Amino acid sequence: YQHLFLPLAATHKDKVLEAPIDVAWVWHCHMLCPTSYCADCERLLNGVVVDHTLLRNDKAKKKSLQETRELWQKEYPDHPFDVALDPSQVIASYRDGETSFSYDIISAASRQKEFGYQVSLQHYQDQTFLEAALMRYRKFLLLKQLRPSMFIVPCYDMDLMWHTHQLFPRAYKKDTEKFYGKIFNHDDSVNDRSEGSKLNNADKATREAWREEYGQNFAQFGAMYRGPNPAGKLAKLLPDEILAIRTRCANITCEQLELLANPQVNNNLRLKVYTSANEKIMECLETLKGPSKMWQGKSLFSTVFKTRYVNCLKFSLEDTSGWACLKTKVTVAQAMCDLLLLLEEQPLASQVTHHDVTANGKDSSLQISLKLAVGPVKEGPVLLSLKAGHFTRAIMPENLESMWGPIPLPRLPPGTDNWCEVASHSVLNHRGVVQFTCRLIHCLSLLQSAVHVFFKDRMVCVAHLIGSDTLPVPAQLAHRYSSLYLNPRAGDRAMVIKNHEGDWAVLVGRWVGYKKGVAGVPGTVSQRGKKGVPGSPGHLSIKLWRKGSEKIEYIPIQYEKDSFCINMKNSVINLKTGSVKVYQGFNDVAETLALAFSISLLHVLCQPRPKGWKPGQSIQGSVLTRGSRAVAPVPSEDMAFVMAAGFLMSTPSNHYVRERYGNTVCAGCGGGEGAPVVDFGDMDTGSLGGTDGGAGDAGDAGGAGDADGGAGCGGCGGCGGCGGCGGGGGGCGGGGGCGGGGCGGGGCGGGGCGGCGGCGG
Repeated sequence: YQHLFLPLAATHKDKVLEAPIDVAWVWHCHMLCPTSYCADCERLLNGVVVDHTLLRNDKAKKKSLQETRELWQKEYPDHPFDVALDPSQVIASYRDGETSFSYDIISAASRQKEFGYQVSLQHYQDQTFLEAALMRYRKFLLLKQLRPSMFIVPCYDMDLMWHTHQLFPRAYKKDTEKFYGKIFNHDDSVNDRSEGSKLNNADKATREAWREEYGQNFAQFGAMYRGPNPAGKLAKLLPDEILAIRTRCANITCEQLELLANPQVNNNLRLKVYTSANEKIMECLETLKGPSKMWQGKSLFSTVFKTRYVNCLKFSLEDTSGWACLKTKVTVAQAMCDLLLLLEEQPLASQVTHHDVTANGKDSSLQISLKLAVGPVKEGPVLLSLKAGHFTRAIMPENLESMWGPIPLPRLPPGTDNWCEVASHSVLNHRGVVQFTCRLIHCLSLLQSAVHVFFKDRMVCVAHLIGSDTLPVPAQLAHRYSSLYLNPRAGDRAMVIKNHEGDWAVLVGRWVGYKKGVAGVPGTVSQRGKKGVPGSPGHLSIKLWRKGSEKIEYIPIQYEKDSFCINMKNSVINLKTGSVKVYQGFNDVAETLALAFSISLLHVLCQPRPKGWKPGQSIQGSVLTRGSRAVAPVPSEDMAFVMAAGFLMSTPSNHYVRERYGNTVCAGCGGGEGAPVVDFGDMDTGSLGGTDGGAGDAGDAGGAGDADGGAGCGGCGGCGGCGGCGGGGGGCGGGGGCGGGGCGGGGCGGGGCGGCGGCGG
């Protein structure tokens, strides 16, 4: 970067060169300290500040990269332009070099990995969200102009715009020198967020200043700190470990069978051969007849043996006597041959292997010798089943990451014990051997629920609740089908699932379809009667985004149709039986297990409860009423996963939050300010598409509508800003972020922008 690329770029300063990927990353990190970048360029390149641009589409970028490659190869024929992105293959001469930069780019690169995590969710690519972020960034720059000595801390939506601005270094230098008389530096080296730290104090001061200058909340839905990047903090489940818990499939052919010992029988003996799952017979393969006690041939019997269904060969020795219709058959002995370990200890291979095995009866009266040809052995799906434990109350200090895993938690007041409901469940494989332990945690004081997945003694996966500090509300988005969001009025709850690489998936749950019944009207002599309409208990609807995907998966779980299975491309989850199947070819076993518990946990948090319901009370026998007709409840207490997720326990459910805090409060909507709940009663988060606010016996049902139409402001007072509020004379920014409907009056932040006539105009 220093000795090759920058001199080349300075030589061709009439062009804006495109760098190879390794150099591009170093360049990116250097530009994010604009004072050092400009000073280093001017000092090392005879006053030339090498420019950079993001204004190229893929085609133009590819063309520019090829042009740079040709210039590089002409200037540096002994140095490769493209290098392997593998630390073990770094060219030795590059390791020993020194740089003359005034900035520690290596440390900066490490910090940028943290920043990248904060802005990695899909809504950071939404046009409306980004337009609102740009307006807030302009106000951020103005705040610095109004309070030049203040250390200002941006939210991540503004910070993304700030980074983007700096990646046009000449323009950024010109703009900020015009605003402040000098380059406005970007200092990302302050990362201590503890109480009383510089960053923590600056954050509080920025919030106060923002409200004083603009009359709005500084915090923005979907734009707050998400906690440290979890990558590398969890153990990795190795491919061999996953393979060891998979089922197997193989062709099995018997080439020879001999009775080594057997009870005394007549000459009319019959030996029946079955496949079985332990004692349960699955299929009859062959019937061998006496008087011989040895049978051989290329294929006495053959079967495709799938350990997901069967694990043994079972033999039944029968004696026959009598003639014609008087003939009788008597089973005189049985023997079993367990082939499960034989198959699962074989390597996956295409060749056939030969084995001598023995089947023994319980009392050793029947003993059979077999010569088997086995193969090829192929992998099958992973089959897991839940063995539920029990919930107990325990203290789990919120400051111990070793106990909680990579879950960001607020701090309780000193001396406060963090009591939680905790359960540990065993998860067995198809052999009945415990492979995973799953811990469920519910904490009312933090309004947090979490899932831990352990493989043996290693934590390999976690899932936990997230709120609207992490996800936006629908009014902030232009494309609600490509980004996840939370609608507090609809009772949405969300979780993130993390593995050793970081975020694996984010899912949002909502209870939909809950509706009252309409009583029928009896007919009369003069008027025809009307048929009644039954009510519905509704069901859980899940939206799932997997990291790396551009699509949102929609998963309705229609309990009213007795559907308790969730079928996905990689797996099947049965909430009722507590079983999980992960297909062959997919290694996300622990993650799928975390997903099963996360969906179940969202069911626990979202399902409506009768008014006055208390933990421990069954709702199975109770009948909710809507209007004048009864609504039968969902059979949650018959669903193994849902019960294991704490359906009858004290949980931070929608029911709990609304019973304790009121109907206009949602859980997990702290907006990054550390508050466990936020009152959204005067916020327009987007209409529900329905009119029933969930009154009656199930007041925690949320909105009855299943949609998120309508307008709304851009979250916490983020009505789009006012284009600089006099600093830039930009007016109200076209209502940016208001969903087209405006916020009305003083805006949802309560005060307009001070001097621009309010954001709702």
